[in-house]
Amino acid sequence: MIKAASIVSLNPNSGEPDDLVGVEATDFEPSTAISVGFGPEVNVVGENPTITDTGEGSYPREMSGYTEYSPIKPGSFSWTIDYGLEIEYFDNGDGTLNSTVVGTFSGTINYTSGYFYRTSTAGTDFVIQEHEISYTTYEFDVTPTNLASSASGNVSANITIPAIWNGTHPVTLIDSSGNLATSDFEVYGSDVVPEPLTVGAIVLLSCAALATSFYCLRKRSYDKLET
Repeated sequence: MIKAASIVSLNPNSGEPDDLVGVEATDFEPSTAISVGFGPEVNVVGENPTITDTGEGSYPREMSGYTEYSPIKPGSFSWTIDYGLEIEYFDNGDGTLNSTVVGTFSGTINYTSGYFYRTSTAGTDFVIQEHEISYTTYEFDVTPTNLASSASGNVSANITIPAIWNGTHPVTLIDSSGNLATSDFEVYGSDVVPEPLTVGAIVLLSCAALATSFYCLRKRSYDKLET
């Protein structure tokens, strides 16, 4: 379950790419790292991470790695370990992991850094064939260096608007415990093409515009001949 923090205050709440925007928020975990995502959610599926593993038969057996992208939306992370059979670890939304099997283990996911970890003191002698993770992140990570909440859980920072297409975009603040707050920012003056508008779509639209223009010019020519 995602834990909601306060609404984010943006000053200003509209602008162009490369503009500097003030961000204020409250009710986060005190003195903890904060990450800022900008833009729509992006689903990452079937990523094969590099895993640090203490090895077959180690006691306890510890494994860890990092997601390729961050921040991570709380509640979205899953980790599948394939050793002939599959064990899935999934995100409780509070920085801890649960599992599809009963066992003596514990696991964590850090939503700000993308670091994930599990340790087990039972069934440690299996040979790993593959690790696969899936999670939800955001179009841009605009986190200022070393951003953290204050001792009272407040957040105050400046972010730079990324090179993103015009329109309304969410700004999302997340801490390592799964607290999340969001607000909308209106981008204008950008020359970035929206992601869903592919090169093929642009070509088709351009062709359609040319065809329409040609039709209108011909129609005007015919109208002249008839007068």
